[in-house]
Amino acid sequence: MRGLLAALTLALTPGAAAAFCGDMYPVLQCQIGTKSVKVCVGQGQATYAFGPRGAEPELSLTRSLADVQATPWPGIGRSIWEDITFENKGTRYRVWVAVDRMAGELPGRGGVVVSQGDETLANLECQDGSVDLSIFAIADAMLEAGFCADYDSQLYSKAACAD
Repeated sequence: MRGLLAALTLALTPGAAAAFCGDMYPVLQCQIGTKSVKVCVGQGQATYAFGPRGAEPELSLTRSLADVQATPWPGIGRSIWEDITFENKGTRYRVWVAVDRMAGELPGRGGVVVSQGDETLANLECQDGSVDLSIFAIADAMLEAGFCADYDSQLYSKAACAD
């Protein structure tokens, strides 16, 4: 399955994100106002960094893939998308990436939704022209780490691999 997903991976301007991620898969790098967001997955972990462009991040989180929530794309709809959620002291950072498969070009979009409990604190979208993303990077990393998509719960889990 990993080979199939890798073949389907759409990487848009992969240079900057790939350099930041090292041996991990780049998920997203983009500009949001004067800030930058960078997300990478692989080798059993996920990394989120947010802060001023060209400076040390204000917030940097590294979590085991077992400690994040990732939503698999269900395979239907106009948009191909994925998301991954990092938690830090009760605040959740849901990073999403999407590509419109019906568009003539692949401009890709992404962003971060920040929430606590049921309250959305911020809904930040990447600036046009600044998006560097890979679709299915999250799926590839989750599969490599032994997680499978559970489409009933819309999450990845190891239990779903037994089905």
